[in-house]
Amino acid sequence: YESDHDESGNHGNNSASYPTIPSQVAAFRLAFDEVEKEVCMNEDLQYQGSTAVAVSVHEDADGTRTLLSANVGDSRAILSRRGRAIDLTRDHKPNDEREKARILGMGEHIEWDHYCKVHRVRNLSLSRAIGDRFAKPAVSGEVEIKRFPVVEDADEFILLASDGLWDVMSSQEVVSFVHKRLDAPLKFGNQTGDAQRAMSARRRNMSRFVANEALKRGSGDNVCVVMVWLKDANK
Repeated sequence: YESDHDESGNHGNNSASYPTIPSQVAAFRLAFDEVEKEVCMNEDLQYQGSTAVAVSVHEDADGTRTLLSANVGDSRAILSRRGRAIDLTRDHKPNDEREKARILGMGEHIEWDHYCKVHRVRNLSLSRAIGDRFAKPAVSGEVEIKRFPVVEDADEFILLASDGLWDVMSSQEVVSFVHKRLDAPLKFGNQTGDAQRAMSARRRNMSRFVANEALKRGSGDNVCVVMVWLKDANK
């Protein structure tokens, strides 16, 4: 799956139209908690689980923008800032130091899967998930929320993806791949606006390019990619 969205436009400066950052954080937490409760209450889904990742772009009345990220599991959101990758989320893996301390502190065990080359807790290769009731509480459903100020002249795009992408590409490799595709020579006609239309089409299809690159590199997991552009194509 792949999707692209443009968040570079001006949506007005009426402060009444925008929720506060604390209210958005509370909304994220409530939404994740409600989904977690609903899934865990369903007896037919006790062995079913999923990662979840989301990013919202908050805009103050003065136009200042802030990114809020929320995640459970090992799907990841990243930001491109002047071509440098910034992780907006932390992968919830059993071998992550904070996750490891939490799991071992509960008296649980973390095992190394020699065949798949991953760490596991309760036979899962992630330490947080929506659902997977059989593995609670070692596998937590608690959402982690972070905030990052947008640097308007430097931040180019946000990319969210499932671990099928991150299994075969690092955050920086993904950002570099996107910029390489953006900088490649355009093929367009001689009509006014052809170059801009060609670049817009390239941006619209970029998430598909990234997903296909992951498959070419041998990803064996599902690859879902969503991109949000923070700058206009002509900037």
